[in-house]
Amino acid sequence: MIAMPSERPKMIIIDQDLAIEIAIRHVFLITCHRYCIWHTLNKFYEKLGARNCSQYYESFRECIWDSEGPEEFECRWAALIERSELYKNGWLQAMFNKQDRWVPIFVKHVFSTKMSSSQRAESNHSFSKKYMDKRNSLVDFIIRFNRALTRQRYGELQADHVDHNERPMLKTHVALEKQMAYIYTCSMFENFQDEL
Repeated sequence: MIAMPSERPKMIIIDQDLAIEIAIRHVFLITCHRYCIWHTLNKFYEKLGARNCSQYYESFRECIWDSEGPEEFECRWAALIERSELYKNGWLQAMFNKQDRWVPIFVKHVFSTKMSSSQRAESNHSFSKKYMDKRNSLVDFIIRFNRALTRQRYGELQADHVDHNERPMLKTHVALEKQMAYIYTCSMFENFQDEL
């Protein structure tokens, strides 16, 4: 609360930590509290087992991300449970009952520029895993780390070039959209347009 200058956050994304969940419910009464979808999707492997995951993970992922409304999500989920014969999986049932905390179609009422995970930590994990391995020697680690930083800096320079030299296409004649085109980076503006 101290970090927020004027008001409480509209949304908080956490992993499924019960203590944090209880604290958020008591301190941030009107804040939308949702689960990190990255953590949730990673739990599928643990909770469904290797065989079920290899067969059905992609279908669950599509159901979660591609459903265009609550009814469609619920129908697709029910069909998947039927097809996979995972009726007795308590974790799947619990996650279905908490769909309003993690499934994108149920949390889109809070503007979030498509943030769906506790992104700082996850992007660091992803960055590290992409270039480094626990079997690397110290010298190899340093070489790989420097290579990764160089690639990341190059990507940022490309994005900066686009932001300074290109203006995104407007989809509407709404003044807010025009104003946001000058405030947001090009990639963030695309997310903003998708929310319009």
